[in-house]
Amino acid sequence: MLEMSNGSQHQTMKLSKNSWILILIFIILLLFFSILFFFRSKPEYVSKVDIALGTTVKVVVSSDKDPGLIIEAILREFHRIDRKFSVTDPKSVISQINKSENPVEVDEETAFVIERSIALARATEGAFDPALGNLITLWGFDRINDSAFKPTIPSDSQIEEALEKSGYENILLENDVVILNNSVKLDLGGIVKGYAIDRGLSIAKEMDPEATGYIDAGRDIGIIGPKFGGEYWAIAVQDPRGDSGEYIDLVYLKKGAIVTSGDYERFFMMDGVRYHHILNPKTGYPIRETISTTVISPDAMDADAFSTAAFVLGSEFSAVLLPVLGGQGLFVDAQNKATYTEGWSFFKEKH
Repeated sequence: MLEMSNGSQHQTMKLSKNSWILILIFIILLLFFSILFFFRSKPEYVSKVDIALGTTVKVVVSSDKDPGLIIEAILREFHRIDRKFSVTDPKSVISQINKSENPVEVDEETAFVIERSIALARATEGAFDPALGNLITLWGFDRINDSAFKPTIPSDSQIEEALEKSGYENILLENDVVILNNSVKLDLGGIVKGYAIDRGLSIAKEMDPEATGYIDAGRDIGIIGPKFGGEYWAIAVQDPRGDSGEYIDLVYLKKGAIVTSGDYERFFMMDGVRYHHILNPKTGYPIRETISTTVISPDAMDADAFSTAAFVLGSEFSAVLLPVLGGQGLFVDAQNKATYTEGWSFFKEKH
């Protein structure tokens, strides 16, 4: 009996040892195939660069469907919006509105963009203003990319006259009919690029809800979907006084938009002074106290307007106002000192 018992115990231990070896082999194989699947399953990204809305537009897409078709659809939308809302194209809807001395009936999309512009102007107390067309034309920032453009500094009296014909309060919109009072002129340059990004994101998701990637329109970025379907995109905020590629901060996004306004985007130099396109709606002159603002918001359209407003209002007021409006911001003053809203730090970490 004793011998039988010892033999049985030995056999049991042997079986147990073999089982552990099999389990170990199974775990190793499982890890191997999991790692193999992980790397093979990471989607490949397709990208394309184009010019629209006066800037370089880069679209990066990964999709189980045809990413090239998605990219082309997004870029077509950018060009359509560029033509429609241009202030220099005489055939654009904005040019037609600006030239007319009578009420103009507009389509649903145009009414939406103008209505949202008015709402954001009110929310920012006029710091973002879509009716500064006369001032922008006076300074020449609507044609600064034209090789024939020769900058001049307007006189005080010219600026005062243009100011009198400015202000979003002069835009009336009712039942898709636009009326511009007091000879004001629309210029939606401070919001239409953000609108184009939002439209591009919508198109990507309509064509493939699982698509990932981003749209970068001159450093204004909208996220189509998380990197590789689940990871963060790392986005560098450019140092406004650094060389290309030098950045002042780094944030992480899986969704939403990040938009930067800077005095280095559209400007000319005269007698050592930088004159840029972000004008103070109250004085008619370029803002001096700020050189860069960056805003994170769920929508690129709002972030576009907020970044302009924050540039005008300055960091102290914007740090309070932006979170109330649904954004977080980074502000760089004339001394190249950066300050932030309290919630900005959330985006500096991967959660």
